[in-house]
Amino acid sequence: MALAMFRNMLSGEHGVLGINGRNLDLIYPLNDRKHFPNVDDKLLCKKLLSEAGIPVPKTYHVIDSPSALDGWTKSVGNTDSFVVKPNCGYGGNGIILVRRDGDGWVVGGEPCTEEDISFHVLEIFNGAFSRDNVSDTAYMEQMVVNHRDLAQFIGEGVSGVADMRLIFRETELVMAMMRLPTRKSGGRANLHQGGLGIGIDISNGKSLQGCQGNDVISHHPETGEPLPDKSIPFWREMAESGSRISDVVGLGYIGVDFVCDDTEGPLVLEVNARPGLNIQIANQAGLRARLI
Repeated sequence: MALAMFRNMLSGEHGVLGINGRNLDLIYPLNDRKHFPNVDDKLLCKKLLSEAGIPVPKTYHVIDSPSALDGWTKSVGNTDSFVVKPNCGYGGNGIILVRRDGDGWVVGGEPCTEEDISFHVLEIFNGAFSRDNVSDTAYMEQMVVNHRDLAQFIGEGVSGVADMRLIFRETELVMAMMRLPTRKSGGRANLHQGGLGIGIDISNGKSLQGCQGNDVISHHPETGEPLPDKSIPFWREMAESGSRISDVVGLGYIGVDFVCDDTEGPLVLEVNARPGLNIQIANQAGLRARLI
């Protein structure tokens, strides 16, 4: 039913934006390709944002050659957890969450040795997760802990991190959604793997209805709790901070992904030059109508 509704919206007066419309009307005219590396290179993006005073997660260690592997255990120090990421990865591929367990490590609930982690880093370096299978840089980053006010949205026992996707046309906030991890998604806030997309009323920062896959939902499928009318923490800070990012990265149409850490507040996790369109299903509203 929800998919049929969305198809009707595409062909009707609701102003839903399709891929061709996004590319022709927004990405091509507003996003000069020479500036794409400012967001596709995640370490460069973090540097630009940090220099502009926009908070990002801490980077513990960068591995841009096999010899740079030697220092990673010292760089993560006494931290109990960290994230390993490919610098030019896409779709979440190659990202692993590492947690300390006694004298060892755990990844995805399974014991993991330092050699296992080093092998994964070498896979990243050899291009296993890059867009064109070319050599990439790996880095180890602070693991965010969900702000306590986000517990109302996440089922018990789900350890993944929620994020907020905000769409901007230059300084104008156009649409937003929250992406929630679930048991079905294995703790990942990925809509294609069973995570939830929850629309956000950009006028007041409160949750709306949402979607799981192509199904529009009003209650959390795992907790039964109603989704609408719950306040998103740090909404004003995220909206104001995000409105500055277009100028920082030189792109006019972007998706900015925020996370809300329990001690540090809102941090920019990633900036996307080609933001996806499922945000329209979560909001039951069209981007084209908002842009007009």
